[in-house]
Amino acid sequence: MGRSKTILNRDAQWNEVSRLGRIYVSSEVIMYSIEDVVRITRWSKKVVQNLFNDPSFPSVNYGKHKLVENHALMQFFSVRREKEFEQYWMRLHRKESGKKGKEHV
Repeated sequence: MGRSKTILNRDAQWNEVSRLGRIYVSSEVIMYSIEDVVRITRWSKKVVQNLFNDPSFPSVNYGKHKLVENHALMQFFSVRREKEFEQYWMRLHRKESGKKGKEHV
């Protein structure tokens, strides 16, 4: 009897703690493709492709497709980022600026 009371007591404590800081985590793994992220964000395909190529973005290569897991995508967007301070975007901007300059010549 003493042991069952201890288990019930632990369960009651866990329920109390989980109510305070409840975070929903699905056990289902959902992966998004570039096209899915374009549809979700309504950004251009080029911008989303650049995002998937960013080394700090949590994408994976699955065959010839790039995918990102749902929770990883949400966590990535939950942190504020500024292009001006990210090395990948600074290099990309310099490359695109160089291409524009050559087109006018």
